[in-house]
Amino acid sequence: MIVIAIPSIALSQNLPDLTALSETIKPQVSSIRSLNFIQPFTIRYQSNVEMTAFINRAFNQSVPQTIRQNYDLVIRAIGLHHAGVPFDFEALKRATQGQIGAYYDPETRSVNFPMRSSSSETLKSIIVHELVHVLQDQHFGLDRLLSDATNSDEIISRQALAEGDATLAETLYLFLELGGAVPADPQLQIAINLIANTTADEIKQDLKNAEADPQAVQEIENTPNFLFEQLSFPYFRGVAFVYHLRRRGGWPTVNRAYTHPPLSTEHILHPDKYFAGESLEVIALPNLANEPFAGDWELLDQDTLGELGLRIIFNTFDVNTPSYSESAGWHGDQYVVLKHRDGAPALVLFTTWDTEQDAIEFKTAYEDVLAIKRRGSTDFRIEQQGTDVLIAESSRDLDLLFAYLKKVRFTPTVTLGVFDFDGDLMIGFTDFLLFAAHFGKSSSDPDFDPRFDIDADGMVGFSDFLAFASAFGKQITRNSKPAVAIDPHIIHRTLGFVR
Repeated sequence: MIVIAIPSIALSQNLPDLTALSETIKPQVSSIRSLNFIQPFTIRYQSNVEMTAFINRAFNQSVPQTIRQNYDLVIRAIGLHHAGVPFDFEALKRATQGQIGAYYDPETRSVNFPMRSSSSETLKSIIVHELVHVLQDQHFGLDRLLSDATNSDEIISRQALAEGDATLAETLYLFLELGGAVPADPQLQIAINLIANTTADEIKQDLKNAEADPQAVQEIENTPNFLFEQLSFPYFRGVAFVYHLRRRGGWPTVNRAYTHPPLSTEHILHPDKYFAGESLEVIALPNLANEPFAGDWELLDQDTLGELGLRIIFNTFDVNTPSYSESAGWHGDQYVVLKHRDGAPALVLFTTWDTEQDAIEFKTAYEDVLAIKRRGSTDFRIEQQGTDVLIAESSRDLDLLFAYLKKVRFTPTVTLGVFDFDGDLMIGFTDFLLFAAHFGKSSSDPDFDPRFDIDADGMVGFSDFLAFASAFGKQITRNSKPAVAIDPHIIHRTLGFVR
């Protein structure tokens, strides 16, 4: 139902007029999404040269030189890729360009399509998706959505909001086109679940089946599965998250999420945790320059894996138990990838968990990963300390690296936005009055508002009041500094809002 790529077909006929086609579709998109178009925008074709220039510019501006030069080493050190041919950065850019169906650029307010033919149905579907991005930008500001995110996991969770929103609207459009009506929730839930549970292998096979060029098929085959998992997550898991929001409170609840976006991929994977305002720990590793081993090592990458990243690592090494069970209970992490002056890589990873039992389960499962990843060597240390699990993997300076991990600092991050009902960035008296007006309501009441059901139990009750009371009087501060450090395992974010 959801097409995220179209095959490269030689142009043998005139391409459709995108502007005329979008004008006929705009009223349907506006109706489905319950938002009006309020500003002009352009929709156009781009030549292969223009598309290549866009991709090169996006990657070169966003991805540090050290990662581009050490791409295969970094993804293998993290554990995202451990088999197959070495995968270089240029191959990633080529693979990306071949699979772009269109993209919306907030800076130029333009929807851009590659100059290649596709079926009328596919083209309309992609236009619907991109028109939703136009609406999002006009009403909520897509640049602002990403500007104050502080790590890759948070960025991909925010992209999941935007892409999931567009994918849900696209799905509803397809239902209307095919059958004239959107199915009832039980049937729609089945369709959403099918989309959300699409695997990387299925995506890979679909792309190969759609591609006529043998060289392109081979490049798809050589592309590590983690990239398909990362690139598809905002669409496929994002649509399930947005569907959950819409079910709880309609499009207004979806709209409100742009003001109070998810903090992590954990929130996307577990929407009830988003509604409950579940916090996470922001983990700050010390400045490497102050460490005694710093002169021997080059810092390649530093970021957060999140629940999604850890799931992918478990999938990559095919441990016996389902990946979601080992990564459930995630509460925060940060990793650093280093390269020794002799070329040897190192990974240090600090993770923290909701409970000690979660930490124990993660440690046990990660030991299975290490048994495969380190090929029987003992050049690693893994320790569980209460709710924390500390991991160092290196054939050099292992004790020093592990001591560095122990200097970690925590900063709690709470989703105060879920309590800011009036949107003034202050949890104050007006918010209290709004909450009080809905206290005691249940999901069976016609005027029930799920925004006030903080713990998502179908009732605005005492536990919701306690959660609100803990946030009362607090100010929400926004960090306007854009995220700068771009690591390789969330390459998707360098390409704007891509279909």
